[in-house]
Order: sequence, then C-alpha cells, then structure tokens
Amino acid sequence: MIGGGAIGAASALELTRRGAQVTILERGPEFAWACSAGNAGIITMSHAEPLSTPAAIRDGLRWLFRLDSPLALRPRPALVPWLARFALASTHQRAEQGTRILRELTLASLRMHEALSAAGLDYALEKRGLLNAYATEEALEAGRHEARKNEEAGLANEILDADETRAMVPALAASIKGGTYYPDEAHCEPRQFVHEVGRVAIEGGAELRTGIEVIGFTRRSGRVASVETTGGRLEAETIVLAAGAWTSRLAKQAGVFVPIEGGKGYHVEFERIAGDPEIPLGLMDSHVALTPLPGRMRIAGTLELAGLDDSVDHVRVNAIVRAAQQALPGLAGRPVTHVWRGLRPCTPDGLPIIGRSAALENLVIAAGHGMWGMQTAPVTGRLVSQAVLGEQPDFDLSPFRPDRFRPVFGSVAAAR
Repeated sequence: MIGGGAIGAASALELTRRGAQVTILERGPEFAWACSAGNAGIITMSHAEPLSTPAAIRDGLRWLFRLDSPLALRPRPALVPWLARFALASTHQRAEQGTRILRELTLASLRMHEALSAAGLDYALEKRGLLNAYATEEALEAGRHEARKNEEAGLANEILDADETRAMVPALAASIKGGTYYPDEAHCEPRQFVHEVGRVAIEGGAELRTGIEVIGFTRRSGRVASVETTGGRLEAETIVLAAGAWTSRLAKQAGVFVPIEGGKGYHVEFERIAGDPEIPLGLMDSHVALTPLPGRMRIAGTLELAGLDDSVDHVRVNAIVRAAQQALPGLAGRPVTHVWRGLRPCTPDGLPIIGRSAALENLVIAAGHGMWGMQTAPVTGRLVSQAVLGEQPDFDLSPFRPDRFRPVFGSVAAAR
C-alpha cells in the first residue's frame, strides 16, 4: 500500500479484515501527513458533484484574474492537457451522471462511517446536518433551485428564510438572506479519522512504515516486480497506489498514465467559544465551509490548480478569513490559531480512479478523489479490497477505471 492518507488507511483496514497481509508505505512521519489531515471533514451528499461542471467553467473564467477567488490556476504547459480534458468533461450530461455516482458513493460511505463510529472508532463523528447560508438574493435563489433538485433526488432538506436561518445559527450576520438545511449530513475530525482507521488496521496485522519514499518500480511480464524505495527494494503480490496528488508522478514511473492535478486548498482555525455555530455551515457566496470541531472551528476553502507546489498564498488565506468574518461577525478580532494547506488530488472528469491498471495486472490505483477523499474513504477502501482479492465489487467500477485516460503525446515511459 503506497500512501497512508484516508484512502490508503481505509483500504488497509478492509484488506486486513479480509485476511490480507498489508504493508503501508508513508513518506511522512505518520498517517494523514498530507491532504487528508486538513479538509473540512463534512460528509455531504448535497454537494457531492464532480469538479468538472458547466458552472465551474463559467466561474473559472469569471474569476481568472482575481487573486483571492475561490478557484484559481497557475498557468504552465503541463496543465494544458488536463484543462482540455476538464473542459470536455464539463457538460451538463456528464456533470449530472458524475453527481449521481458521487452521491451513491457518499451515501454508502456515510453508512460505513456510522458503522465505524458505532464499533468504537472515535473521530468526533456527528450527524447534525449542514446549513448553507446565502448573503445575496441571487445566491439564495440558486440554493433554492439546488434544494428542489436535491429533493427530487431523495435528499431531505428545508428551505429557510433569513429569520429561520439565523434561528438555527444566531451567530450569522444580519445580512444573511436565507438558507437551506440538509439534516442527514454529518461531519468529523478528518485527521483523527485516518489515525483511528489506521490504528485498527495495524491492530488487524497491517504494518506501517513511515519516512519511506517510493523512487521507482521494476516491471516484468506485465506486472510490477518490485517497488524501489528509500528504505530498499520491496516485492508484493499486489501494489495499491493511493498516494493522493503524487499518484500521477509515481504511476508514470511504473509506465502508467493517470492525469491527476494537485488542487491546493486551505483551512484556518479559530479557538471555539460559546455562541459559535454547533453545526457545519456552507457560506455559499464565498464557497467557504465552516466545521465545528472539538475545541476549535475550522474554516476551509479555495481550490488552486498548482501542481505539487504547497507554498502558502497569504492572499487566499486572508480571503477565507475575511469571508468567515463577514458571515460571522463574532470572529472579527479573534486570532487565527492555525493555518494549513494541502493538495487535493483532482482528475479532469471529477471522478476518482479506482481499480486495476490495464497495463500492470498487479497494480491497483485508488486516487483522484478531489475534495471527496475523506468522505468516500470507507467505501473506496471496500472497493479496493474487492479489486485486490478478485471479489465482485459493490459498485460498477467502469466509471472509475484507471485506463479511461490516454496520454496526449505518445506513450508513457516504461519502468525498468
């Protein structure tokens, strides 16, 4: 198992439960060292849609020259093919199909999250719903339209006026025009989730090797013969590649093409005090999420297509803080206690990559979940274990197959 984030830990847990011998290679010093530690932690069906939508194209063009916009990109030649695939995938039909697929995954994963919590895994899982708050009439009308569509899809919700919205969260600003509430959404502490799942996997027999980087692969007869690491050469019957935003680079070393782009996101945290929101909020005009976590509030947002650059852009951090303070005036003057950034692994069609590589029969790839990695990790772990062990998958894996993409220029260089 290459990667000790949410997907890698969940896959290791499912495999150990089925009796497999698992070794997890993590380049950091512990589980959840990269993107999995800092996401908003909201398990939402109502916002489970692919990144590639007609709205994303429209908003991306509108925000292109705004340094503090919710969506940004860093122009470079390597990004052009990814953007071309993204544009081709951003049709209404494909967006609706992708939304149905991600909702099904998220709903199944929510049930598995609840089962894990009931089994004693403590990662602050709570089912308090999600309140979307709107500061303009235009955004509120779009939220009402979305709520009606979600209700047709079977997602319970309530459309609220301004007074009803502030009655649910009195800390909201008087400028809030209204909201939509989804009672069946949940949230958790994501880093704690990965550590708890990883702990149970290790108790089940998995081995975690930290500080180990994969530097290459050897291939023989259509298989990965060995994995070259900074800790020496390793051999395994099956290799699971779940390295998040680094998956594309590692897959290329094995001679496999998967177009995953790093989508940088940020969070800032404030100390939690009396009167702060008790339920997660979506601040929809600014595309910022607020999650109440034990002892603190996390404000998360922005997506910057930045490759593997994990530097901090203070303009974007300040934009998140400003959006939160405008919606929640009680935050004004309160110091930020933590700033974090991470690279979400984004595919151009907005769907994850899950399944066996067509080029290497013993390579299973599980990556590219974008903003939905933590919330879909349990069900992804189940699907990975079924792929590894040759079991019938719970879901049709064809939309997630690794070989659905082809390189623009020729073939990928083969490993040794």
